[in-house]
Amino acid sequence: MMNRLLSPIHRIATRPTNSGGIRWSSYVGDVRCWSNMSKSYHCGRGAARRSLSAATASTQPQQQPPQERLLILGSGVAGCATALTAARHGIRCTVLHAGSSRDDCNSYWAQGGIIYRNYRLRDAGNAGSAAASSQKEEKLVDTPLSLVNDIKIASGYLGPLQRTDEIEEGWYGDNLVLNGGVDNSSRGGDSSSMKGGRQCPTTNIHWNEDAAWKLACEGPSRVRELLLGKKDGGLNEEKEGYGGGDGVNAGCVVPFDRVMHADGGSGSGEEGGGEKMDVLSLCLEASHAAPRIIHHADCTGKVITTHITQAAANHPLIEFVGDSVVTDLIFDENSSSSISNDAALVIGAQVLNKQTNRLTNYYATHGVVLASGGLAGIYQHSTNPLGFNALGSSVGLALRLEDSLSGGNNKSSKGGIVSDLEYVQFHPTSLFLPNEARFLLTEALRGEGAILRDLEGRAFARDYHANGELAPRDIVARAVFCETQKNAGDVSGEHNAYLDITHRDSDWLKERFPSIDAHLMSRNSPMDFTKEWIPVIPAAHYTCGGVTTDLNGRVVGGGNSNSNGWYRNLYAAGEAARTGLHGGNRLASTSLLEGLVFGSSVGEVVAGVGIEENQENAVESMHQARDAIERRLAMEQSRGGRVDDGGMYGDASSREATAILTHLKSLMWDNVGVVRTPAKLALAVSELAAIRDQADRLWEDCSCGGTAASWEVVALRDAAYAGLAVAESALANPVSGGAHYVALDEEEGFETDGGLEDGVIADSDDEEEAFDIGLAAARG
Repeated sequence: MMNRLLSPIHRIATRPTNSGGIRWSSYVGDVRCWSNMSKSYHCGRGAARRSLSAATASTQPQQQPPQERLLILGSGVAGCATALTAARHGIRCTVLHAGSSRDDCNSYWAQGGIIYRNYRLRDAGNAGSAAASSQKEEKLVDTPLSLVNDIKIASGYLGPLQRTDEIEEGWYGDNLVLNGGVDNSSRGGDSSSMKGGRQCPTTNIHWNEDAAWKLACEGPSRVRELLLGKKDGGLNEEKEGYGGGDGVNAGCVVPFDRVMHADGGSGSGEEGGGEKMDVLSLCLEASHAAPRIIHHADCTGKVITTHITQAAANHPLIEFVGDSVVTDLIFDENSSSSISNDAALVIGAQVLNKQTNRLTNYYATHGVVLASGGLAGIYQHSTNPLGFNALGSSVGLALRLEDSLSGGNNKSSKGGIVSDLEYVQFHPTSLFLPNEARFLLTEALRGEGAILRDLEGRAFARDYHANGELAPRDIVARAVFCETQKNAGDVSGEHNAYLDITHRDSDWLKERFPSIDAHLMSRNSPMDFTKEWIPVIPAAHYTCGGVTTDLNGRVVGGGNSNSNGWYRNLYAAGEAARTGLHGGNRLASTSLLEGLVFGSSVGEVVAGVGIEENQENAVESMHQARDAIERRLAMEQSRGGRVDDGGMYGDASSREATAILTHLKSLMWDNVGVVRTPAKLALAVSELAAIRDQADRLWEDCSCGGTAASWEVVALRDAAYAGLAVAESALANPVSGGAHYVALDEEEGFETDGGLEDGVIADSDDEEEAFDIGLAAARG
């Protein structure tokens, strides 16, 4: 009964290989997981394989000098997935995080869930046929193609899919890639762009269909590999603690919500007449064609982060270093590549310890991974927590690297190391209470039937889109924003947008959304969301663009000729990266899965797993990095081995940086927010350029004056570089699309050229069909 319910994909076979590794497979394809004890990595043949193996797996961690490692900036899902995957292949990893706790990351605050796959939902047209049932010909409704189509619809890319044939789960290799990994065409004919995917002529949005296929094809396997136990077809043992550390199955078992599902049912509930089984609960979220989201109440990010960081901490090849703020990347521009025409070699990072206020150079022969999250925290109203999180550190580091390599003349990023930064997603429903920080009210509330109402009780979402509350996030966010503006000029100033889910059972709601209930009830004036409407407003939430990478997480745009190569030994994953997956707008619950899939890919590329080119590049870069680091260490030794004397920083500079950052956040919200105008964007660019120069002067004054800069100065510097890049990207793109909405200067209403039909934004046929399938599945 269990096998029949879970389907063949969950029947996983493992067997040893000749070299001591482990291989597991299912009918959807192969994923190779090699033991740390393996002397080779089955990733090719010849000297490249032997050299990489000799430099990693054959050396015990305690015997390696500290620089023989991969340096990962960020302890969230993307960073931990990178570390666990690289460590499985024998690469030692150091994970730096700005907070004192390794759980202090953006991933921790994700509420809704993570995309998996609904193996129970069958095509209704075939399910009722006895002949079809006996021949096991029922078609799955939730397929990789279905998810790719949902991602495309949400992205704002209006063109057709390049691939309309189904692909089964498995590794998305080069033989499947549609666009060669990158697209050299960009707006204005700038041939320096290395953005993957295709550009929509209507919305200007670049969307990478290959990135969506990679997520859809590899996602379920990565979830089983890193987050699920054997009960659900995963690779991890359910035991006390959080797993990790055995070198092969180094993931964890996350306690996702479960339901008693009736065999013979087709959705996420208990319908059907067969025997009931304990299975993963799958819920529906906005713009998904099927209930495919696994979750833990309304704090999925918290429980995943807690488990995966502990699994990584348990691994003997992974160490975490807290209170570590990266100020700049370290590169060696004299190490040229004999294999490709790539840019200077990244060999480490300069790090400020927040407790000692001392600067230290962290070197890494295997390179640096940017995985510190996005930049939505540079807005006055954001769903991201206060502190160093989400201030655009990865974008700031990348821009300063590009600027340094160009001789200080490239502060506007003409080389393409960052891209699509105008697409900052605003979550439609954050809690609106004056003088209080915004609190995220998950998309899952609307997935479970919550209704958006104005002050008079009118449901307004369908005035803006036929799919109402389940429309793409960018449209719902602008709808809520526009409703809040209707009373903005009134004397009463009453709020005009509320979320209503009072029609659902109170006990069930409190069990399903305990974090939201606890937050609302903990206020001095408690609110009961099961009995009253909750005031909402959009807030900056997610960065759809970021540091430009290929499908393997290698940072692109840094070649020595026409920027057509990679920044060697530099990688990015998660929200920090721009793979083209999201286009102009992110589909709900893709962020955690993106971190797993692309973080794991980075870990494999660093280890030289896969195609022969990966092996050769990894070996050459590692040897050149080792030589460059040894030269740097010798120079530092001659100077006494210190980068900075540390000590107390200037209180005045810290206060000044904090004040400027507060002003920057207001400037971003007022001028580069939900609805933008050319005049406001031009004003923002001018003021942000001045703020960036102020931040640079503060940093330089501290460095030259013998006083270490405070972390507040570092935070301002990152936010200033990131904020200016967002504003410049938005000003350079006059076409509204996805999360980037540009209104005429004289009006800020919610209108688009040809985008409205009787007040309702027109649907494409595939969007209507996908929505209908998902809605029917959710309602049984």
